[in-house]
Amino acid sequence: MITREELISLGPLRRPQIKDLPDFIFVLRDGLFVPFRNEEAVDLLGEEVFVSRIDVQEDGEEMFTWQDLVGYTVIDLEANGEETTVGTIAHVDEQTINTLATLEDGRMMPLHEDFIIEIDTHARVLRVNLPFAL
Repeated sequence: MITREELISLGPLRRPQIKDLPDFIFVLRDGLFVPFRNEEAVDLLGEEVFVSRIDVQEDGEEMFTWQDLVGYTVIDLEANGEETTVGTIAHVDEQTINTLATLEDGRMMPLHEDFIIEIDTHARVLRVNLPFAL
């Protein structure tokens, strides 16, 4: 059974003809990721489509996406040098021009490389320096 961690979301499918799709794409149905041949994309218009990380990553390189930050603890470095735990990322929305993280308490914050100080993948911590208080 394929898991969410093995996939990358492409978002809602907007066109039935996408030349660069791998042979198989996945759609979440009843809690399971169901594979479809990319020729069947016309039947999946409007649905969120996923592809296997293995199909899109470079040889020997581990791919990291904004979606991988779900579950990470956000720590903000304040102007006085103190660190404040802001919360845990519950969802990442890449459907708009600005990628947004929604914290478990519903607050939202932009995910922009100018604000990110460090991504600690082992501790699952995102250290940021936000220009505003959350």
